Amino acid sequence: MQLEEKAMQAAAPSTVKSAAKKLLVAESDPQIGQTIVDLLTRLGFEVILVREARDALRKALSDSPDAILLDSALMATGGMDVCAMLRAHKDTKGIPLGFLTGDPGSEKAAQQAGALLLIPKPFKPEQLISSVGLLVSARRRKPAA
Repeated sequence: MQLEEKAMQAAAPSTVKSAAKKLLVAESDPQIGQTIVDLLTRLGFEVILVREARDALRKALSDSPDAILLDSALMATGGMDVCAMLRAHKDTKGIPLGFLTGDPGSEKAAQQAGALLLIPKPFKPEQLISSVGLLVSARRRKPAA
């Protein structure tokens, strides 16, 4: 386990290793959600996990995360509406969004919804860490107006 943790630390961009960042994760699969929480909390993130699209909007407004990861499977249950609301609301429009997806053909829909990146499922820990680092650094470069 120590070697795996060292590999994850080495794969993490410097933005991830810096001061604790808050990440909102909306993931419908409990096992994948817990894997993300476990991985990112070991790197110092505060991770807020929700299972439904409507909870993602509520938590984004109340908890002001530095980045948001949305499961594309939630798009069928109001996720696209949530994306539109996140992009339209003054308090959340500057928060970088990433999509987690098991559908490799969903890249266009993710971009149209306002996602900066797409993380394919299943993902490798290094891939998730790198993507989260990109999202967090995007927030630093482009603060909410």
